[in-house]
Amino acid sequence: MKKILCCLLFACSLPAFANEITGGVYVATNNADENSVVGYKQFADGTLAQVGEYKTGGKGTGFVELFGLPYDPTTGHTFTDGIDPLAAAYGLWRSADNKNVLVVNAGNGTLSSLRVQDDLSLKLTNVVKAGDIKPNGIASYKNLVYVVSMGKKLEDPSDGNIKGFTIDDNGFLKEIPNSIRPLTGRPASVEFTGDGKYLIVVEITTGVTHAYAVDENGLLSEKPVSSIDSPQASKDRFFALPIGTKIVKGEDDNYTLLVTETRFITSDHKFYNSSAEHKKKYPFLRLFEGQSGSVTSYNIDKNGKLSVISPDVIAGKGYWGGQQAVCWVTISRDGKYAWTTNPLTSSISTYAINKDGSIKLKQEIAYQDSKYDEYFLDMDLSADGNYVNVISGNTGKTWVFKINHETGELTVVDGYPGSALTHSYGIVTIPYKSN
Repeated sequence: MKKILCCLLFACSLPAFANEITGGVYVATNNADENSVVGYKQFADGTLAQVGEYKTGGKGTGFVELFGLPYDPTTGHTFTDGIDPLAAAYGLWRSADNKNVLVVNAGNGTLSSLRVQDDLSLKLTNVVKAGDIKPNGIASYKNLVYVVSMGKKLEDPSDGNIKGFTIDDNGFLKEIPNSIRPLTGRPASVEFTGDGKYLIVVEITTGVTHAYAVDENGLLSEKPVSSIDSPQASKDRFFALPIGTKIVKGEDDNYTLLVTETRFITSDHKFYNSSAEHKKKYPFLRLFEGQSGSVTSYNIDKNGKLSVISPDVIAGKGYWGGQQAVCWVTISRDGKYAWTTNPLTSSISTYAINKDGSIKLKQEIAYQDSKYDEYFLDMDLSADGNYVNVISGNTGKTWVFKINHETGELTVVDGYPGSALTHSYGIVTIPYKSN
């Protein structure tokens, strides 16, 4: 009788557990008339349910990418298909206290703060001017928020800058005077080290990663304390276009920086025509293709110096035939595994991270859309650490994958519609605090 009763109690508890809310998941629409953020509840079984859509008080770029190119789905050119409007990481992020969703508005050069309500809906707090005309990345640490923007001319988006803000307990952003720092190229990602001593910025157009020191007042060093080029193995290896970053606590006082690398243009900066096989197989490779993408791990020492640990770790068996456009990355809560999205081949790869910061490809294809027609973009770990949440740039879906914590393998839960069909960007998870 006891055994039957226990079984009944256990069976009754399963639905309750599955329906427990673990966090809010948020995606930016990039709507041109007024940018907005779509919010979802995430449950303990990984499933999502939409909460609502919330205006940011700023404008997106809609069907125009940051390069100033209009939407044209017939060309097959990766930069005119409209499905990757920012070509950057952290365009949507969270304040360090998990109370605010922060979002860039590339259509009018602003940054918005939206307060997370008890029911996971959002309420606009304030909107501030970014450092340049096209902001595309956000980093936060304690009461500091830094935003990177690309430069002054749409036809030549090869420069940019960084600008700092403070954020108060109510989520209001306020500009830090004299905080703007010029960059040497177009930014693609910005992130603080875990101790807040350094701000790391990656430039996609130059392939350079910078480390800036952060002083006690929240100001950055006038110039980077360290800069390093993306690895280029040989003239046969395509140029590295770094996009996504993730910083992991390393050994001693060091940090490990993971940087994704799209290898889509030749070493002399030219496009490579797709093979007949790839034209037929992959919707996103109708005209041009690249080599296998990669991830490089760097050490950040206590003085902010950057040095390579594992260079150009390919998402495949060689320069050709692997996963293309390795662009965004997130890591497991224990720091043992990293997952990358590879949009041009509609796939996700798994990397193993060692304690010394070295990395190794564990699974080239952890998941791949059977029709090769999901343009997987930004990703973030779920609030409970059990799932990887990923957006798709061409279907408006937010995908959820369950993590096997022992092996790092992923199992698809489902894809949930609700965001803009073509030009969404950014995804961030906020832990749920029930009253």
